[in-house]
Amino acid sequence: MEDLYKTLGDAKCVELSNKTETLWKTLNLSDTRKSGQVYGRALEGIVKDFISEFLPARFGIQGGAVFDTETKRVSPQIDSIIYSGVPLLRLTDVVVVEQERVKAIVEVKSDINITNLFGELKSGKSRDPNTYLADDFGRRRGFLPSGARYILFAFELKVDLTDTKVIERLREVCESYAIVLRHKPKIEWETGKENWEYNFDNSVSELIRWLRNLS
Repeated sequence: MEDLYKTLGDAKCVELSNKTETLWKTLNLSDTRKSGQVYGRALEGIVKDFISEFLPARFGIQGGAVFDTETKRVSPQIDSIIYSGVPLLRLTDVVVVEQERVKAIVEVKSDINITNLFGELKSGKSRDPNTYLADDFGRRRGFLPSGARYILFAFELKVDLTDTKVIERLREVCESYAIVLRHKPKIEWETGKENWEYNFDNSVSELIRWLRNLS
């Protein structure tokens, strides 16, 4: 099964990357300024379609917010919520889901760079580790019920550090991640070879596995 998920994950990453390239080229046909909001929404749609392929029938996925029935609080906006059963409120492309029905929160990023992963640069060379991606996680993690996941889904990883350092930091700022394409650090560049890899850390393969076994 390991080889099967590895092969499937690699193939899906190529497919996802091709879709984003087609999207970008299409938007570039316009003579006017490209809308970042439209691009972002389109990427969220690509991720929803991908996840839906492997999501068991009794689960749904949609963007919206989580409602905590005990504290009567509503979460910040969430790119995608994986939930069981029927949401509390369903509109055309937005849902409000009770916290106990949430299986995962998915946040979608077009790319991850050193700043949004390791934090805002302060005076000197130090960074604030509680900003950007860590802040996104911090503001939403309280709306996850026990056993649910916070998944960071990124199309590209552009951090010029070793895989070990990157993975260590990713595990600090989210509970699970799926990264389609990793630009290799310059120290690993080799003449005549591709300087990127699909399915970083087999993360997309592992997401597929988790989705197919969701119960």
